Formats: sequence, structure tokens, C-alpha cells
Amino acid sequence: MTSSLLWGFVLALHLLCITYWLGGAIFCLQTRRTTRLLDAQQASTVLLQTYSRFLRALWHVVPLAILSGILLIIHVGGHLPWPYHLMALCGLLMIIIFLSMNFGPLRTARRALRPQPQLFTALHRRAALMVICGIIAIISGAIGGVV
Repeated sequence: MTSSLLWGFVLALHLLCITYWLGGAIFCLQTRRTTRLLDAQQASTVLLQTYSRFLRALWHVVPLAILSGILLIIHVGGHLPWPYHLMALCGLLMIIIFLSMNFGPLRTARRALRPQPQLFTALHRRAALMVICGIIAIISGAIGGVV
């Protein structure tokens, strides 16, 4: 009983991390549409703050997602059907995209006196890729639970 409660907690932690990760990326994409109503300086400030806070929080969320995912794989015994491998691949791609966002356009935008719109375009494209990978990961995880 205690063991199943513990693994339920680990699964819930993993799902909460992924929910924040994917939901935050979708929120950042939606913020772009909202900032079109603002002038360029205000829009860049809002976008810079939105991406900065989202990616700063991911520095805490991503390690928890990785750790809980590894624990769940260990719990199952490592012999997983193909959808779980696809889910892990999507998770790895999401980590790479997160790091490229943080050390690429976001770092440049933070250092710039007036961030250029193309920096935010690069951030938006990477956030969109992150969302696509996250959706594929969720679908493959659901398929894996059925298989």
C-alpha cells in the first residue's frame, strides 16, 4: 500500500512538471498575440519578462521531471514498449530546446539595450517546437499506458 502511494506521488510529480512545462510554453506563445496591442518597447519588455520567468522556473521543473521520469522507468524495470521510448525522446528534445532558448536568444535579449524582434521570433519558434514535442510525448505516453 505504501509503495503504491509513493509511486503514485512520483507519477503525480512527473505529470505536474510536464503540465507546467507545456502550459508555460503555450502561455508564452499566447503572450505574443497579446503584445501586438502594445507599442514595440512595451511589447519587448513584456515578452522578455514572460520568457525570463518561464525559463527560470524551468531550471527547477526540468530536473524534477527528469528525476521522476527515471524513477518511473526504474520502477517498471526498464522494459518499456515503444511509445515510452518516443516519449523519452520527446522529453530529451524538449530539454535541448529549453537549453537552446536559455543560452541563445534569451541571453542575447537580456543583454541588449533594445531587444530586436527577431530574438523574440526565435524564442517563439522554439517554444512552438517545445509544444509540439510535449504534445507528442503526452500522446505517446497515453498510447503506452494502453499497450
